[in-house]
Amino acid sequence: MKLTYRIALVLFFNCFSVAGQEKMIVHEGNFTAYIYQEASKTVLSLSKLSSHIQKEVKILMDESFWDFKDSVHFVNAQIVDIVEYLKDGDPHKKHWVVPKYELNFYLKDTSIGIIRYNITIHLDDYGQILQLNWPKNGAGSKKMFLSRKSIEEYALKEANKRGYNLKEFLVSFEYDDRFGKLC
Repeated sequence: MKLTYRIALVLFFNCFSVAGQEKMIVHEGNFTAYIYQEASKTVLSLSKLSSHIQKEVKILMDESFWDFKDSVHFVNAQIVDIVEYLKDGDPHKKHWVVPKYELNFYLKDTSIGIIRYNITIHLDDYGQILQLNWPKNGAGSKKMFLSRKSIEEYALKEANKRGYNLKEFLVSFEYDDRFGKLC
């Protein structure tokens, strides 16, 4: 799957190279999840969260986003009443861990071609990470992003080897928790 994403991303960049595009572009739409709706309270400022959660978020930003921490922007958060959310007994709701806090951010760093990458963090009551769509360690440096040329060369080689259609493709740039990496 990682390979497919990389190939798709390179093919996307290859399309733009015809028009003189030299940077990788990641531009996701505005996304804010409201999965927990009536069982949650929406907060529009990080400062409205408890000081303990603010502290845990700051630690996470420092440890996971290094070079990017000033480029990560808070969108909103949901504080979930877990008992209220689960009280209807819907069995589908029991297939994942329901977070106490769902925090939505976006990363913008045009120097490496990221116009908008949506980041969602799920925390429990104590501020422990339940889910994060960004590597917890090692992806906070701009140096970890490969050059456009090396990605393009690799993807085209793999696409040709596998006989992929180079005219129609889907671009996706996301965190793959199976590998613990952005793909």
